[in-house]
Amino acid sequence: MRKISWLAVLLAFAVPATAQAPGTAAIPDWALPDSPTHRQVAPPLDFHRDAVTANRPIGLFENQSDVGGPLVPGETSYDAASRSYTITSAGYNIWYTRDEFRFLWKKLTGNVSLSASIDWPKEDGFGDRKAVLIIRAGLNDDAEEVLVGEHGAAMVQFARRAQRNTRITDMEYQVASRGGLPGGSSPDALVKLQPARVGLEKKGDSFQFWVSWQGEPIQKLGAPIILHLDGPFYAGIGFASHLPTTVATVRVRDVVLENRAGRIR
Repeated sequence: MRKISWLAVLLAFAVPATAQAPGTAAIPDWALPDSPTHRQVAPPLDFHRDAVTANRPIGLFENQSDVGGPLVPGETSYDAASRSYTITSAGYNIWYTRDEFRFLWKKLTGNVSLSASIDWPKEDGFGDRKAVLIIRAGLNDDAEEVLVGEHGAAMVQFARRAQRNTRITDMEYQVASRGGLPGGSSPDALVKLQPARVGLEKKGDSFQFWVSWQGEPIQKLGAPIILHLDGPFYAGIGFASHLPTTVATVRVRDVVLENRAGRIR
């Protein structure tokens, strides 16, 4: 008669048949992007993941982190000759009550001038993929924050999360002009314009959005956002593909990051 291992019996009852193999993670349904058959919704209020920090300075930034613990780690590189950062990241979104994105940051206090130009790869990507200039209270995924976000589909947003674990609110802007596109499009077609440059300025508790649409001098757009941040905060640039496990890439160049106001350029 074969002997029965009581340890095996206990493990059989303790581990469900649907348990995942080590090193894998399920994609929550709410994290999937909008599609003809699916609607993305806010995460559960009790869903959070810790940031994973690389402990690797890069360019102007003292460190870099995968905020919100994206299911696929991000990567970054810096080209000193062109002063450009290439950021590769997955991440379901920078929105709702929590964020997932690769974040290059510097810890600061006081006033900040932060500006950059964003170059999108020629190949198509998910339209809502998002590069950001961002100032956050911490590295937790639901931190208070103000951001300027530029989307791959030629929209910019100026957004705030006023309290932890609350939904971001924003103002969204799009600009278009009439004119032909390479390939023979109608000269009367409306063409969405990507900004030539964006900026985020912190002066006390006031945050101001700056933009240049077609290479004109960068200038203020809209009213400022008011948010008080206690203690040191994290200022920098970031990117999310808007897809939980699929990475995309963006290049952010000519970054200005100064610990004073009035230096957006």
